[in-house]
Amino acid sequence: MRPSDHRKWFFPYRSLVLFAAWLLVVAGCTTVGPDYETPDLSGQHHADWIAHPQHAETTSLTPSTPANRWWTQFEDVALERLVGRLFASNIDLAEARQCIVEARARRGIVNADRLPQVDVEAAMRTAGTGEEALNFQGPSPGEEIDVYSVGALAGWELDLWGRVARLAEAADRDIEAQYGDYGHARVSLAAELALGYVDARALEARLCLLDRQLGLLEKSLQLSRLCRQVGSGTELALMQVQQRLDQIRSKRPELVRARGVAMHRIAVLIGTPPTKELIPPGTLPKPPHMIGIGLPADLITRRADVRRAEMQYAAAVARVGAAVADRYPRLSLSGSLYFQTDSADGIFDMDALIYSLGPGLRFPLFDSGQIKQTIRVRESQAEQARLHLQGTLLKAVGEVEDAAVGVVQNQQRVAHLRQTDKDARRQVELAEQRYDAGLESLIQVIDAQCDRVTVEDALIIARQHQLGGIIRLYRALGGGWETTAPGRAAFAAIQGGDRR
Repeated sequence: MRPSDHRKWFFPYRSLVLFAAWLLVVAGCTTVGPDYETPDLSGQHHADWIAHPQHAETTSLTPSTPANRWWTQFEDVALERLVGRLFASNIDLAEARQCIVEARARRGIVNADRLPQVDVEAAMRTAGTGEEALNFQGPSPGEEIDVYSVGALAGWELDLWGRVARLAEAADRDIEAQYGDYGHARVSLAAELALGYVDARALEARLCLLDRQLGLLEKSLQLSRLCRQVGSGTELALMQVQQRLDQIRSKRPELVRARGVAMHRIAVLIGTPPTKELIPPGTLPKPPHMIGIGLPADLITRRADVRRAEMQYAAAVARVGAAVADRYPRLSLSGSLYFQTDSADGIFDMDALIYSLGPGLRFPLFDSGQIKQTIRVRESQAEQARLHLQGTLLKAVGEVEDAAVGVVQNQQRVAHLRQTDKDARRQVELAEQRYDAGLESLIQVIDAQCDRVTVEDALIIARQHQLGGIIRLYRALGGGWETTAPGRAAFAAIQGGDRR
């Protein structure tokens, strides 16, 4: 082909390319629909939000920033190790991580609509006609030829009104909502494991106390029988000791069962069979000396469920914009470039070139109100999401306030029982002194010791409730998950299993 022929072929093609470049500049300049604005949620909490620090015997509530890795505040190595295994092995967390992977893939699907789509084709066909056939486009009657073709087909819808941009924005918010789901699961499961750990420790301590009390009562029963035999005791006193012993014995199976349930719950959470080595021997954790509760406004970023609700609202607003964009014309650019010949040797000869390129415009002229109703649906969904966000934050504030009150009340109960235990210990000392002086019997000393064990058991239960209340407060505060923006570096750890 001569150079002049090349210019003849490509002059209109080059013009269309320049036209496409101009459209590229225009594309995306306008985005219709409402823009998301973070709602003012300052009125979603009570005015007396724990305005003053709450001080108690062991733990104080302060307006300082809450701890993120709150499980480390108990200074219990076994608990920290179990939480690490939970984050690495829990099945629910693994499922939540896959939901993040899915959401990111869906965003990739949406983003693909922003770019041109190009398909490449290659074909070889044999065409022929019969002697009497009428064929105005193929070979002559009775002839047969081979047809070789190779080329590309491209299409691109220009996002003039931001429809695809809004869908991509919604997809980004969906990813953040999935991060919220993951964070909510992480916080909830960590709290559930910590509660199970505290229950197991408390039940372990109560079983030790119960065995100690059984030993004292068996000794008291032997002495009562001896006194009955020598005539210094009554059958009534003997039966009272026997009844008390049987009553205490009846508690042991339930405590063993409850401890087994707590151990099984922990094992399920970390994805391992329950064994004795799961929790080494130990005592109840110590409560932290100070708990920062922050401010109500912090909950929108600290609480994973609130963050999830906010992102769901933002995604719903973006989808309103995508629906509004359907009212406007859609401009697309399509083209094809083929080489077609009857000889494989000349497949890329410019004389065998066939091409087409041009814009296309589609305008929704009549759709029986479908677009209008779709917009109304999206607007209603956005309003539902906004109300859900308000309700979620209000619930979060209520949970923090309830948990904070519970922490203070539980600590007061522990303080009272500590004083009761101190009195019971003094009672045992006095009984032992009177026994040494010959003023009391050994049975009365044992009774005082049993009474003290009963107080110690009540104190352990109160400490169990105290620690459980603190854990629930940490859960209500939302500590224990990442709150950074999309594209966080922590996603690499999420994909491989979060071990923090």
